[in-house]
Amino acid sequence: MSQYIHAFDSANKRVKPVLVSSTGALQVDVLSMSGSGDATAANQVTNHTKLDTLDGSVNTIEGCVAAGELAVAHGGLTELASAINSSKVDVNIVSDGASLATSANQATANGHLSDIKATHYTDGDAVSASSKGQLIFGKDNSNNAHPLHITANGDLEVEIADFVKGQATMASSFPVVLSSNHSSIGVTHGAFTELESAINSNKMDVNIVSDGASLATSGNQTAMNANLSNILTDTTATKPDFDQLSLETATLITSGSNTTEIDMNGYNHLTVYGSSSVNFGSLCLVRRSSSAGTDYLDGSNMVSANDPTGGSNYHFAATFQNVGNRYVAFRNIDASSQTITLFVVKHR
Repeated sequence: MSQYIHAFDSANKRVKPVLVSSTGALQVDVLSMSGSGDATAANQVTNHTKLDTLDGSVNTIEGCVAAGELAVAHGGLTELASAINSSKVDVNIVSDGASLATSANQATANGHLSDIKATHYTDGDAVSASSKGQLIFGKDNSNNAHPLHITANGDLEVEIADFVKGQATMASSFPVVLSSNHSSIGVTHGAFTELESAINSNKMDVNIVSDGASLATSGNQTAMNANLSNILTDTTATKPDFDQLSLETATLITSGSNTTEIDMNGYNHLTVYGSSSVNFGSLCLVRRSSSAGTDYLDGSNMVSANDPTGGSNYHFAATFQNVGNRYVAFRNIDASSQTITLFVVKHR
């Protein structure tokens, strides 16, 4: 038992059974197609024609294949094979050859590069008269290039623009140092001529014509010296009656050498006492007219004696009246060196 399959007829708004062929195949009515892009009998004929052509080409290629290799017969490829040399292809450049780089042009270029290299120097390189160099330019305030100027001797010419050319004030002039071996420079000027006549025995005579009353005179200086002498006398009178000082303390005095100098300024008499490391060691008073001046030996002698208390040193003491010299000292006139401790008292 079966039933028919119906479908809806949209045009007539009815339901109708679906048609099939006598063999039961479903019949389809193609209402519309896109045209040139659809498969048609004509298009299929064209496809068959092209497939036949492709099939002929495949047969031709297949006939050229022998032992798994494709044989190609072409004269150009044969020539290309003959151009291969040591795994490289020899190329014959026949187009625009005049503009290409050649070994000759490269040799010329290398020569120019060598010339450029020869113009560059490092510190200490010797430069001969035939050596080549580069012209150095500078730029002015208007951005124009100018070569630097040199003299015939090769010295660079320099213009000092910061200083005024010619005569100007000291602050605006360039200082010039005269050489030590230049000849005398002649100066002609009336004032210099008069100044030369005022030179007398390497000294210049000066005529004081202004404020002469206030200048120091020899008379004023004499009065001043007298006042200074009175001041010196008054100052001396205020000094103490005596001055005691330690002259030497355990000092080694070699034979013929002197002790420290004594300044007797303002004092007339001298008392000296001390000790020596030498028994009967002799000391002599030395007089001088100026500090550290010539020594004049006094006839008096000081001789050390035994220590009355039994000590190891030997003692001496002496007094000199009216010494008369401002500077005095004591000399070791013993044959041996003495270690001396010496005290002096200056009296009026």
